[in-house]
Amino acid sequence: MLGYQGRREYGMKLRLTMVGLIAVLTMFVGLTAVALAGPDGSDSATACVLNTQLRPENEVRATNTSVASGHAQIKVRNDGTIEFKAFVLNPAGENFQVGHIHGPATASQNTGIVVDLLGGPAGGETFTAMTTTMMGDGVVRTTAPMDIASRICANPELYYVNFHTVAEPAGAIRGQLG
Repeated sequence: MLGYQGRREYGMKLRLTMVGLIAVLTMFVGLTAVALAGPDGSDSATACVLNTQLRPENEVRATNTSVASGHAQIKVRNDGTIEFKAFVLNPAGENFQVGHIHGPATASQNTGIVVDLLGGPAGGETFTAMTTTMMGDGVVRTTAPMDIASRICANPELYYVNFHTVAEPAGAIRGQLG
């Protein structure tokens, strides 16, 4: 029979063993949940989340008068839905009209639009506010490949977000995804 000290040491070892076992099980459950949230999860699960810094100097041309900047986050769901959230800092009150995801192209190339973020090809609500935060669902262009969402997740560095203004219709601020 164990004395008081022996029972105390035995109880402490038992508690440490249980804490270790719980920690291992928690890690296993956590890893399983992460695995299910990826491309093999439900339709509404997130396939990938991509971010970019929007800067005028990222535009691929000799001149650009924009002084705006910002950040965009693109979230692709397993069902192909493309959601976006963007913040634009617009100190000069530039007249922004449209925003898109373009691709495939490297950071030194321009290419066609695959997803409309603001109002489609004709433009949506323009904004001139000093700071603007917007979010919504992107609209895949009919000219884009049917699997454009999975292509964006597979090679994000080949796609970029571009916001256009009246003064800079070719693009005012741009950021490569990644």
